[in-house]
Amino acid sequence: MKSIPKESLTTAVIMTVIAIAATILVATVDVQPVGVEGTNLGFATMNTGFFARFGQNDTFYKISTIIGLICFATGGGFGLFFLLQLIRRKSLSKVDRNLSVLILLYILTVSLYLLFDKALIINYRPILRDKGLESSFPSSHAMFAWVIMVSAVDQWNIYIKKENLKIALVACSFLVMLVVIITRLLSGMHWLTDIVGGILIGDMLIAWYRYAASQK
Repeated sequence: MKSIPKESLTTAVIMTVIAIAATILVATVDVQPVGVEGTNLGFATMNTGFFARFGQNDTFYKISTIIGLICFATGGGFGLFFLLQLIRRKSLSKVDRNLSVLILLYILTVSLYLLFDKALIINYRPILRDKGLESSFPSSHAMFAWVIMVSAVDQWNIYIKKENLKIALVACSFLVMLVVIITRLLSGMHWLTDIVGGILIGDMLIAWYRYAASQK
């Protein structure tokens, strides 16, 4: 069984510093009350300029939502795989380490999502929907797509033996991730910095996941 690509502790720490620094910058640089209903927005000139250029697009929003379901279905599939191993082997210590760490990755990702959505609100969506003001940083779709599909690639490399099938699954994983991120950005549901923040935080989580999974 192939191992997950090894990440050093240094890489994980560096990605953490970058993600935290990016979050602080978004909260403090060029903050202006130009968001929806006069809410504050960091990197206001860049964000509003990008939004003015591309605006809102319902088609891209629907695509990002539909393709996003593939990401969550993939994560659910690995969660089920973990649960089946746990039931059959009757001990968490006997479950494949990469699966145990993967589930921990999912838990941490959801926890960060809830943190930013409920407690650490940086800015709000560019548009109002039925729910009113909604937290927008980081883009949860970008973050989850990055975390689930990049970690899925690692799982394909471990469990899929047929090379052609493995190549197809890896290619599809990256394609799904890119489609979700790009269409989410072009849908107008997020500011540019929300998408970038989602990617950086997602990559930070992946770095820690790979570091943990590679430890014996």
